[in-house]
Amino acid sequence: MRIKALLITIIALFQMGNFLTAQIHGKWHGKMKINETNSLTIAFEINSSENGALIAVMHSVDQKAYNILVDSISSGRDDLFLSIMSLRAEYSGKKISENEIEGFMSFPGGVKMELNMIRAEEFPFKIARRPQEPKEPYPYISENIVFENKAENIKLAGTLTTPDKDGKYPAIVLISGSGPSDRNQTIFGHKTFLVLSDLLTKAGFAVLRYDDRGAGESGGSYINASNKEHAADASSAVEFLKTMPFVNPDKVGILGHSLGADIAPVTASINSGLAFVILMAGSANPLTEDIIEQCRAIYPAIGVSESGTNLNIEIIKKMFEIIKDSENITIARERAVKALVEFDQRAAELSAEDIKLLGYRTPLNINSWRDFFLPHMKYDLFHNSAEYFSKVKCPVLVLGGEKDMQVLPHHVNLIKEGLEKGGNKRVTAILYPGKNHLMQDATTGDPGEYGDIENTIAPDVVADIVNWIKKVVE
Repeated sequence: MRIKALLITIIALFQMGNFLTAQIHGKWHGKMKINETNSLTIAFEINSSENGALIAVMHSVDQKAYNILVDSISSGRDDLFLSIMSLRAEYSGKKISENEIEGFMSFPGGVKMELNMIRAEEFPFKIARRPQEPKEPYPYISENIVFENKAENIKLAGTLTTPDKDGKYPAIVLISGSGPSDRNQTIFGHKTFLVLSDLLTKAGFAVLRYDDRGAGESGGSYINASNKEHAADASSAVEFLKTMPFVNPDKVGILGHSLGADIAPVTASINSGLAFVILMAGSANPLTEDIIEQCRAIYPAIGVSESGTNLNIEIIKKMFEIIKDSENITIARERAVKALVEFDQRAAELSAEDIKLLGYRTPLNINSWRDFFLPHMKYDLFHNSAEYFSKVKCPVLVLGGEKDMQVLPHHVNLIKEGLEKGGNKRVTAILYPGKNHLMQDATTGDPGEYGDIENTIAPDVVADIVNWIKKVVE
């Protein structure tokens, strides 16, 4: 009798677990309050996997960032907890009715933002399609791996895809742009490196993509690492790939996108045995100059007035001057807070639309420029990857988009000229008409439209990459 009673209790608890899981299923959305005047539309889709475990994705609708992986979910009778590692964020909520949850999103530094959500049969907004994203089961081998930057004792986690394990394949390490970035380089709902890995592996290459240090499942700290340390991480990934029995160690190369294309020449200077380097949407200038170019291109395009654009550039130049002349970032930040007072009156005279588009608060707050004052920025802002061009001796493919507003199109030719001046005669450069910074077919090139474009990367760009690598390693 006791065994029977215990069995009944176990069955009841199992059924109760299924019932609680079903209660939280569905589409949930709400407004996350950033401050008294600003909010972001956030949504979650919660379902169950084949084995009954809860799975979910998050959408940041206003930012056009979709299908962000929720890494862990727990749900009780009334409570819901979600962890989103790529954002370093957590959601804690409590059901107050069948279709309402009240809760908070929590971020590093103790930051909490209210997010109350309602359940919906269908979202009252469009979730963009991503037709190029691969779905399991894949027609190749995909496995999660861990490798180590031995010099710093940092373990980095990633995904290695390969056609099979019977051959000896050319291999590619993907180096992500500004981060901290996950291994898929998720941006505006696009998983650029997931798509690129899929297409390159189907074309016959082994591909390693990994979480930046301090992001996803990788150890270390992102904000305390300069581009030089990130280059060392990429070099460690190359050395790891060369140890794989199904990789041809003489045919391993790297592909860097955006800031990753600035890191790639540094990586090549560390690892002279590379078979090839691909620089996609990279720069030939220091980051300080790139940021000013971005401001001149993007702000007028989104509606900021000439006076607003000029004021913002003047403030940024002042920030750069202070950082360059200060002993360290802490001192620079203190000096910058005082310097901003000089700009308060002019900022207050801007139109309400300019203030909104520029992300200002008046009086001016140093947090509007907080990314400049991260520990690694003292090096990164003034470092110029062009200094390493003379050390890149292997074949190089330089790619850029004519509509790129983040790294302007003239950089394609500047990089080519810089590499050739450094003695490299094996440089191929392609500037694509109509392509943006993500190498998508674009209308304007404005970053605001990245998320609206369904394709993650233009097929002709991928075809050119595949054909060029095959020619180089044959």
